Amino acid sequence: MNLPALIEAQWTRLTMNQQRIADFVLTNPFPVATMGIEELASATETSTATITRFVKALGLNGYTEFRNHAVQGYQALLKPVENVDRARHNPPKRVVEDAFANALELLKNVAQQADNPVWESAAMRILNAQRIAFLGFGVSGNLLQLFADRLLPFSHAQVMLTGDCGMERVALKIAGLGPEDLLIAMALPRYSQATVDFMKMARGRGTYCIAITDGPHSPLCALSHEQIFIPAEHPVLHSSGIAAIAAFETILAILAAHHQSVSDAVARTRFLMPYFYADDKTHPLSKTRTTDVSEAE
Repeated sequence: MNLPALIEAQWTRLTMNQQRIADFVLTNPFPVATMGIEELASATETSTATITRFVKALGLNGYTEFRNHAVQGYQALLKPVENVDRARHNPPKRVVEDAFANALELLKNVAQQADNPVWESAAMRILNAQRIAFLGFGVSGNLLQLFADRLLPFSHAQVMLTGDCGMERVALKIAGLGPEDLLIAMALPRYSQATVDFMKMARGRGTYCIAITDGPHSPLCALSHEQIFIPAEHPVLHSSGIAAIAAFETILAILAAHHQSVSDAVARTRFLMPYFYADDKTHPLSKTRTTDVSEAE
């Protein structure tokens, strides 16, 4: 039985003080799930003894059992907290070793999807889309910005939906999408509710949606036409972006190898040549660009 059901079943047997604690628990479920007994006593302006009596009145053996009921449904959200609590007892060398070992394992896992047709399918969708919209917040938004920058040579136009100018602007941009566009949405644990909500809006506009997420349990799956699954576990952080970058580079490699000509690559290099550094004095590069004031010595 979950905590609200326990409280409802015992409500008439609770004292006024205990009912006040119960009200706080019911209206602040997530904070309560993270509180120790002293914190809950302070938040409810009671004592630890009163909290203990409240827990007993619910028919529970102690505060540990109370916490076990309180965290039900929040395990995924609280996992990073538990990771940090566990890792802080390890010496720095162990933290470093675990982080690198985890990165190698994630890359090994995503490499097992080499035969998945989604890589070529995503590359073709990117090439054929009138516009590519990138939807994601927090770390996912930062990673998508990297992907978008690398995709510039292969995309006609891009729309960033990362919330930099406010959620209203994200909504306005999505309202301009249509069936000829492509939405690439990314969410790793802990998932953003805004990503789910805006993805629903894009689907309603008829936009083709590709989800980049950590598995079939993700809320993005039901809203997407195709999914790219990337393992994202981390021994300390709430998620890892290592596999995401590997997935991005896989798609970019397909685009570079099979969807651009050598002459295109040469032309792009020639265009960028004035911006590259060369220390070969016998073959100086043609510096045709104007030097910015900040670059002058």
